[in-house]
Amino acid sequence: MRTAPRAEAPARPSISGQTQGLALAVADVGWPNTENLFREVERESAAVLRLRCQDYVNGWRARTFPWSPACRLRQCSPDAWEQEFVLPSGWMKRFPRIGMRPIARGIRNWWSDRPADWLRGLVMLFPHYLYLHQQTQPDVSLYYNIDDYTLYWPRQAEQVRALELEAVRKADLTVCVARARADALRAAVPEAADRIHHMAHGAPTPFLADEPLVRPADPPADIAHLPRPLLGYIGFMEDRVDWELMDRLAIEFPHASFVVVGRPRPPSPKPWWTACDSFLNRPNVHAIGWRAQHLLPGYYQSFDVSLIPYQMDHPFNLMCSPTKIMDNMGSGRPVVATALPECRLHAERFHVVDHNDAFVASVRDILENGSDDGRAAIRHAFALDHTCHIVVERILDLLVASGR
Repeated sequence: MRTAPRAEAPARPSISGQTQGLALAVADVGWPNTENLFREVERESAAVLRLRCQDYVNGWRARTFPWSPACRLRQCSPDAWEQEFVLPSGWMKRFPRIGMRPIARGIRNWWSDRPADWLRGLVMLFPHYLYLHQQTQPDVSLYYNIDDYTLYWPRQAEQVRALELEAVRKADLTVCVARARADALRAAVPEAADRIHHMAHGAPTPFLADEPLVRPADPPADIAHLPRPLLGYIGFMEDRVDWELMDRLAIEFPHASFVVVGRPRPPSPKPWWTACDSFLNRPNVHAIGWRAQHLLPGYYQSFDVSLIPYQMDHPFNLMCSPTKIMDNMGSGRPVVATALPECRLHAERFHVVDHNDAFVASVRDILENGSDDGRAAIRHAFALDHTCHIVVERILDLLVASGR
C-alpha cells in the first residue's frame, strides 16, 4: 500500500555536476509526439512518469475507467512509469484547482519513492497545468508548447493566453516545437526570453530506416494491391488541409494511388466537406482509416511521395510544427509541403512550395525522376542527428542546468 508523502521533506542539495538525478513527471503524453519524445529518455540519473489525463467522456470512448488497470501506477521499464487519470468533466478548464488534485497526489507519491537528493521535475503540456505546478511545487519545471492553444479553446482564448504567459514566467524552461511560437512568447514575456527555446519535434527511433531509401520500400499488405506511384497523406481529415489542392492532385495524377491514413472526418457537416468529399470520391483515392503508431513507418517508407498539403493562411498552421516532417525524415523518402513557416526551415531537405501550381509541378518532377529527388541521404542524416532521444536529452540538459 502506497503511503502519502511526508509533510516536510528534507532540503535537497543543489546540483553539482552532470549526473544530478531528475525525477520527471510529464503532464501529459496524450499526443503521440509527446509520448514518442519522453519515451526515449535514457539516462541513469533520470526517471520518468508519463501521465495521460482525460475526462469521463473521453475515457468512456477509449474504454478506460477510473477502476481500469491503466489508472494504477505501473512500471514500464527500469526508469519509466505510466499512469492514466480519468476525471470528472471540467477538471482542466472549469475546476482545475479541484480537478488537478488526484494528479498532484499521484505525482507526489511517485516522487516520494525516488532518491531524496534527486530534483523533482514537472513538464506542463497545456497552460492549465499551471494549477498542477502550484499544487506540486516542483524543483524544476518545463512548459512544453506544441501549438497555439488559444485556437484549441477560442471561447476561453483570453483566459488561456493569460495562463500560458504565467506558465512561461513560472517555468524554469520553455520549449516550443515551432519557431513562430517561440518568437511570439519571447515577445510576450521578454523577462523570460532567455529561457524560451525553439526545439522542433525529433524523429522517433522506430521510424528510422536502416539506410536512406532512395527507392520506396515494399508497401504494407493493406495497400500492396494499389498501383504505383503511391502518394501519401498521414493525418487527420480536418479544415487545416487544403482539400482543393488534394482534389487537384488526384485529377492531375489519375494513374497514381492516393493513400490517406488517419481517422475519418468528424460527423458534423463543415464548409470544407465539399472539397474533401470531391477528393475522397475520386477512384484513385483510398482512405484506409486510422493505423497504430508502430505501423506508420511502413507507410512512410513505402510512399513514392509524402504530402504535407496544409493551407498556408490557416491560423493553426502558421503556428504549428507538423509531426509529419520528422516522422517521414528518417525514411529518406521525398516530401512535398506547402510553405508553412516551420516547413520553410527544411527547404534544403525537401520541396517547400508557396502555391498549388508549384506543388503539382514538384510532385510531377519527383515522379518523373523515378520517385527520387536526390535528397534521401540528406534527410536521413538529419533525422539521425535529431532523433527523439537526442532532442529529449538536450531538453533534459537545459532543464537540469536551469536548476543550478
